[in-house]
Amino acid sequence: MKASEKIKGIVFAYNTSGEYEMVKELGVEWMRLNICFPWADKMFGTLSEEYIQARQEILDTHAKGFQVMPATPPLGGFSYDEKEGKTCWHEHFPEFVGKKGTDEFYENVRESMRFICEDLGEAAGIYWQCMNEIDIPVFSNDYPDDILADTARASAEGIRRANPQARCGINISCYNENAVRIADLVYREGHPFYYMGVDQYFGSWQPGDADDWIGVIDGLYERYGLPVLANEWGYSSDGELETEAPDPALIPEGLNEVCYTKKWFNQAEGGHTPQVQADYFKRGHRIFAQHPHCLGSFMFCWRDAYHCYHCGASDCPAECYWGIVDTECRPKPAYYAVKEALKEYYK
Repeated sequence: MKASEKIKGIVFAYNTSGEYEMVKELGVEWMRLNICFPWADKMFGTLSEEYIQARQEILDTHAKGFQVMPATPPLGGFSYDEKEGKTCWHEHFPEFVGKKGTDEFYENVRESMRFICEDLGEAAGIYWQCMNEIDIPVFSNDYPDDILADTARASAEGIRRANPQARCGINISCYNENAVRIADLVYREGHPFYYMGVDQYFGSWQPGDADDWIGVIDGLYERYGLPVLANEWGYSSDGELETEAPDPALIPEGLNEVCYTKKWFNQAEGGHTPQVQADYFKRGHRIFAQHPHCLGSFMFCWRDAYHCYHCGASDCPAECYWGIVDTECRPKPAYYAVKEALKEYYK
């Protein structure tokens, strides 16, 4: 695959408000957007307001000239609940879909995804992300591995009922023993997937730096024999370093140690600064453009968050500083570094 044919994408989050022209000026061609379960009351019943809004954003984004990779709903997720004032688990599939692990449930997942694919029509690009980071508790809770894997497979099977040419994949949260153990279940014989997807946040959530992506792509390609897509990657532009891990027993359920301490446990050389973030993005893009087994990438993310979705805090490095523009949509150095990299490396 020529570099010019690869995915030049970004996760269009957080707090977006139609900055399509700014994104287009970067040279970005793809956006990853979430789509949720469609119905509020029963299968093929009343469309939920959440689904209608998510669908409209995908339609609007496509109308502005972007390709969209939809990300289908995971089983659920831990996120901050304003009413409860704490981080809670939220299910993403209603009870009427069926008991998880049953034939009824998997068939309803297939039919839900078939409906979504048909409903989005041409607004959905050929690439799809099935669920999100099913190898970590924040999106899997304590569900058994086989239910996670088979729900991901059913999601892809449903999409391909509507569009047999769809190129589906999952995104493991990182490249480690636990992640590939789950991926091995998903990609066992008879799977419906086109690519192997992975998220990596070297220097933030994991030790290392952007250059470590080379080993990840090599390892996953060798293991699965499929092209590799970097579904999420980036570097937080703020946050101090903590060297001593907290006692896990003190951390509330569903929360992570970064939210608990409000500090990172990893950093690239130079720390978490806007300039280090800019350099990180440029080096990463060179790797993705040049690596023969990489399909491209989706940067995480477009805009800084007002609040961390994990813990609700406005100053939490876990989610607040990933954007290449700040909360007021003012470009960081990374914005200009990405613009230069996309022009230079993807010829």
